[in-house]
Amino acid sequence: MSTKKNIADLFDATAYDNTGDKLGGIKEVFLDDNTGKPTFVEVSHGLFGLNSSLVPLRGAQFDGEELRLAFAKDLIKDAPDFGSDTALTTTDQNRLNEHYGVNAADYQDIYESGAQERQEQGRTAAREEAAGFAGTTAGTTAGTTEVAADQTAEKKAPTAPKADVAGDNSLVRSEEELNVSKENVQTGEARLRKFVVTETETVDVPVSREEVRVVRTPITGDEQVDGQPLTEGEASVVLHEERVNVSKDTVAKEKVALEKEQVTETQRVSEELKKERIETAGDVTEAEQAERDARK
Repeated sequence: MSTKKNIADLFDATAYDNTGDKLGGIKEVFLDDNTGKPTFVEVSHGLFGLNSSLVPLRGAQFDGEELRLAFAKDLIKDAPDFGSDTALTTTDQNRLNEHYGVNAADYQDIYESGAQERQEQGRTAAREEAAGFAGTTAGTTAGTTEVAADQTAEKKAPTAPKADVAGDNSLVRSEEELNVSKENVQTGEARLRKFVVTETETVDVPVSREEVRVVRTPITGDEQVDGQPLTEGEASVVLHEERVNVSKDTVAKEKVALEKEQVTETQRVSEELKKERIETAGDVTEAEQAERDARK
């Protein structure tokens, strides 16, 4: 690496295996109590990133956005699980290094020493006398050196982690459990837009008008006057009618608003889970076998 990186940058990186296959985000960073240097990271993987594994930083390449680990995806998925709320002991570290087939010493010094501020966000190795792991100095005890040498010899042929033994005559059976979480993401946007359209409206309006008709009334009795000369004359009548006048007014009719409502539906997710099975061998009665099968 040409420049040193801050340990805090690891939490923003995406992890990939040694072939470039994407794994997931970095959930935890584990630091050496003595040197403050990172030695392991907890990497999420699987459906929705619900599963996670501890991976050594030995041989990793980090550019600030991508953390390319030195191990295959399948090997990372099958790593021993030590939980997420306890410190790593020397035994835990040895089991991890044995699983990955790496030496517990000589991790790359690519991080600023001041980055120990993030140490509280990761679980650190237990302080145990004569025990060391990645990032130890030349003052390591002989016991630590011997552990590192044994792991170096096994690097060429990594071995699978041993089964958890609860006692001389019993085994601890473990299995994976599915944990599902939800996140709120934006899926769309709704907007109101107002525009003008033109329509034709027809209204029937009754109108009235005056018309002329001739009314003839005979003159009788006293109305008759003799001796009137014949003359010409005219008479006129003013006629009226109603006409329709049209005007337009803008009137508010309604108010339109957007509201959101919560709709709940059920989605089905599935993921493959691994579980350990225990079989018996030797002199075991049928009743004992049935009882043990019922406890699986």
